[in-house]
Amino acid sequence: MSKILEIKNLTVSFDGFKALNDLNFSMESGELRVIIGPNGAGKTTFLDVITGKVQPTKGRVLFKGKNIKKNPEYKIARMGIGRKFQTPRVYLNLTVTENLDLVCNHNKNVFSTLFSRPKSGEIITVAGLLETIGLEAKANAQAALLSHGEKQRLEIGMLVAQSPDLLLVDEPAAGLTDEETENVGALLLSLAESHSIIAIEHDMEFVRQIANNKVTVLHQGSVLCEGTMDEVQNDPRVIEVYLGKAPSITQQQMNMLRIAASMAWADGNFEPEQIDVILSRLSREFATNVEHQDSLQKELQNYLAKNIPLEDLVPKLKSFGEKERVLKLSYEIISSNEINDREAVVYQKLLQLLDLPTEMVEQVEAEIDAQYK
Repeated sequence: MSKILEIKNLTVSFDGFKALNDLNFSMESGELRVIIGPNGAGKTTFLDVITGKVQPTKGRVLFKGKNIKKNPEYKIARMGIGRKFQTPRVYLNLTVTENLDLVCNHNKNVFSTLFSRPKSGEIITVAGLLETIGLEAKANAQAALLSHGEKQRLEIGMLVAQSPDLLLVDEPAAGLTDEETENVGALLLSLAESHSIIAIEHDMEFVRQIANNKVTVLHQGSVLCEGTMDEVQNDPRVIEVYLGKAPSITQQQMNMLRIAASMAWADGNFEPEQIDVILSRLSREFATNVEHQDSLQKELQNYLAKNIPLEDLVPKLKSFGEKERVLKLSYEIISSNEINDREAVVYQKLLQLLDLPTEMVEQVEAEIDAQYK
């Protein structure tokens, strides 16, 4: 694959404050790259430089091998870089179809779009876009009547209509319901099959949904680390940046914690009993003393990530003893409340991955069943 974007030694200084500090970054053509980082990390400035809104103090921005530094925004847009901002920018008084017509129409003229008959090719393009963004049923509805998530999808459709080679999407999940978030995530994954995409996001669950390759973490204007979602989420530097301190449990203990927590997340919802078991039971499991247990119980709630595939977590267990420990913790968590069908399915998957002797599993389950009776 060829690189569609390369950023080399990029610095942006505002009155001495370095919003970007000697940043280096690159991505392949056809890649969907998610960029995360705490507030003030430089994420928005990063997009501003790529689109020409902000000129760097030093460094280079190469788009398809060409240095686009000092080019105005409109020229960079014509080169094939499109940007979606945090707040949807759609024409509220126009219908969904008219919004898409406006950007599909080669004349780019409001009056010709509204009062002229579109060419047949443009009709097909708009119909295809409506299907892609899932708004066929709302084609003739005013954009003002759309939900926030539907407006987000409409603006993404308007961006795609301009046929950019690189899509820059800034916090697409902001303010969305769970269902809307899932829909926008599915749309971006679909578009990633034919576009290069950079998505800036804070919602870690949304990041996990769409991050199918590499995640880049920005901090203080530079790249802190890169890797899979699992790798960056377990990186002590990332944890310290987001939470203000390094975790007081080891990375291996963190892995065991997340396997156990995945039992409770099987049905997408923590019951109060499960929260209590996870925070109290696991803090006792990993604490070095009573004082540490109290602080650890508060700390652990920051690391209860949802929907991390067991297939990614279980192979990291290094010993038979760790597998047995995870089995006990996991079964205790789902036994603390009535086990539902989804939890049972995930628990059976865990047993298959752990591959422990049947006698051991039966003994552990019997001991915990007796405890909760």
